[in-house]
Amino acid sequence: MFTHNPYSELLFETSLIGRPNNWSVIILCALLLLLTLLVTSFRNKLYLTLRALYSQRFYAQLLREGRIIHERVAIFTLLFDLMTLSFGALLCMERFAPKVVDAFSYIGLYGMTFAVLLALFFFQMLVNNIYTALFDHPKEYNAMYLYKYIFLTNVSFVLFPFLILAQFSGQFVVLYAYIPFFLVDFGLYLYKLMKINPQKINLFQFFVYFCTLEILPYVLLGKMVSMY
Repeated sequence: MFTHNPYSELLFETSLIGRPNNWSVIILCALLLLLTLLVTSFRNKLYLTLRALYSQRFYAQLLREGRIIHERVAIFTLLFDLMTLSFGALLCMERFAPKVVDAFSYIGLYGMTFAVLLALFFFQMLVNNIYTALFDHPKEYNAMYLYKYIFLTNVSFVLFPFLILAQFSGQFVVLYAYIPFFLVDFGLYLYKLMKINPQKINLFQFFVYFCTLEILPYVLLGKMVSMY
């Protein structure tokens, strides 16, 4: 005879996220519109960007196309990236920090999350500039910036369909399936940074720099949100 297990109900209950509301649908539609614009207007460079993290040939071809980080495609792509990551962060807050979501309006919290990620992105670029200047790696700055752009684009484009499935199914567990993709891309991103100029890189300096700049800020943000 089967017995009732209350813990199974708790497991499924806590895996839920908020059902789609007007603002979440508007945000996803805006992202879909922006994605359509990118695919129709910048198909070739977008294709190269999405392949460059996995193939040195595509990375070299992307470099030959010009300084993409100074072109319009980079502006629209970074906008899509940060908007997507902000929405993902919002779903995580709905799941793990509902008090934060209840304290603000939905779109207001989304806007604040986007502003924080945007400020953090430019802060990281500034620190990259300082790092390359202090340790005599000025030629590496553009490569570090480009790989950052490539990494953000890859993780955001993979995350987008997971966000749609999670939001409209109401099951946060869908986002757990995204974690392996993120870890693979993050590992490749770290490897590519270390291969930019291996003769000049001090591994200890690079490890401290990378953990401080790329990991610590997000850990601190997560800690601040969880303490709210």
